[in-house]
Amino acid sequence: MNPVIEIMKQHREQLIDDVVGSLIELVPKYSTADAAEMRSNCALISDEFIKVVETGQTDRLTERLKALAERRVEQGFAPADVLRAMLMTYPAVRAVVRKAGPRNDVVLARAFEEVETALFRMIELAANLFAAGIARRAEQRAGQLEQLNDQLRDTERELQRRSAEQRARAHAAEELSSRVISSLASGVAVLEDTTRRVLLWSARLAEITGVPESEASGRVLDDVVAGIQGLPYRELLETVRATDRLPLTKIHLKLKSGVSRAVFLRAERLRKSDRTSTSGTVLVLDDITERELLIESFSRYVSKEVVQRILSRGGTGPKLESERRSCSVLFADIRGFSAVSERISPEALHELLNQYFHVMIEQVSAHDGIIDKFIGDKIMAVFTSAETDGATAAARAALAIQVEIRKLNARRLSGSEEPIEVGIGVNTGTVVMGTVGSAERMSFTVIGDVVNVADRLQSMAVAGETIIGSRTRELLGERFEVVGLGSKPIKGRVSPEELFRLGAER
Repeated sequence: MNPVIEIMKQHREQLIDDVVGSLIELVPKYSTADAAEMRSNCALISDEFIKVVETGQTDRLTERLKALAERRVEQGFAPADVLRAMLMTYPAVRAVVRKAGPRNDVVLARAFEEVETALFRMIELAANLFAAGIARRAEQRAGQLEQLNDQLRDTERELQRRSAEQRARAHAAEELSSRVISSLASGVAVLEDTTRRVLLWSARLAEITGVPESEASGRVLDDVVAGIQGLPYRELLETVRATDRLPLTKIHLKLKSGVSRAVFLRAERLRKSDRTSTSGTVLVLDDITERELLIESFSRYVSKEVVQRILSRGGTGPKLESERRSCSVLFADIRGFSAVSERISPEALHELLNQYFHVMIEQVSAHDGIIDKFIGDKIMAVFTSAETDGATAAARAALAIQVEIRKLNARRLSGSEEPIEVGIGVNTGTVVMGTVGSAERMSFTVIGDVVNVADRLQSMAVAGETIIGSRTRELLGERFEVVGLGSKPIKGRVSPEELFRLGAER
């Protein structure tokens, strides 16, 4: 039995206290470590070291030292710190043995040499294990860095690929835009925002204005259009600057060549990607010939079929012979419009009518109807499809109008504006269709008792209600919910009429 080991066992706590105290005092890194953890590690290693000296079995001590080395690697300890810590065990053991053992004892000296040799082997083993741990960690980090480099290289290649694709798409889009602009029937110009310098002047615009692209591109607009009369471009551009757009505006131009043209002009501000600043203004001009002007203007009031019939007559004049046709007629009117007019300003009334007529025109057109005329706040619409189809289209249009009026009212109420209510009448039957008027002024319309009755039904409808006549009810069949209102007298007619309230489509 080794007497030094017996002294270490007897003074175990003192030995552990000395080692921990030396670590904290002499190795700065350990001053920040957990003292309880250090004491526990010192106790375990001390116990396993004693077993090594007694039995010669180093496996458990090696496992303890390896676990401790891994822990110190994770904590970021330097090799010098770990080596100094292990070396602290030697003077601590020597101090305990000198204090507790007999002096000048040959047996004790030989026993201490054995323990000393084991201590330095343990220190060497601990240093090697820590170095191996550092090497493994470095290898792992090198592998991670290599993997990260591979990912960065892959990312760089992907970004290069995407960049190339974006450049290709941008080039293709630019080429497509150029081709599209060249193919447009409209003339297009793009102006720089502050200087009004021409950035783009399409070939079609060159044809309309008589100014070649080579003379316009890169020059200030003032110089480009200096010889064109009737183009108030300064006022128009000020409107665009103030409102971000110029609505469709009809103007008459006299070109440098003396040729006169009627054109539609519209404009928009071009906004940058941040949407808070502008980069320029785009102008669009449409040349209107007499035929185009006729189609564009007349189609707002009658179907394109009627326009084509007028155009097909050539030089015989625009008057159409009257003809008998079965159709459905829709009248709609704002309830209490006079009272509303008294309560709001003329400007607000103008805006209200624009909103109202927009709903009317949009829904009638969406259901293949024709706006025949506007009478104050009343509209008359005609549905000229086959009798059953026309009645169905008129009914759907009436329901859609009431839905859109409710949506309009919701928007107006949210803006603290007065809502409106609409009454609608629909009647179906035979009418005379054609133009009426003189050679100087004509109007396309439908005439007959069916029209008069439809107007009377509209006047009888309360706010939000649609009343239909008996023939319309018959043609609708069971496709819609219909409530009978009984036989009612109609102003201006001898016989009463069976009336019905139109409900939702089934």
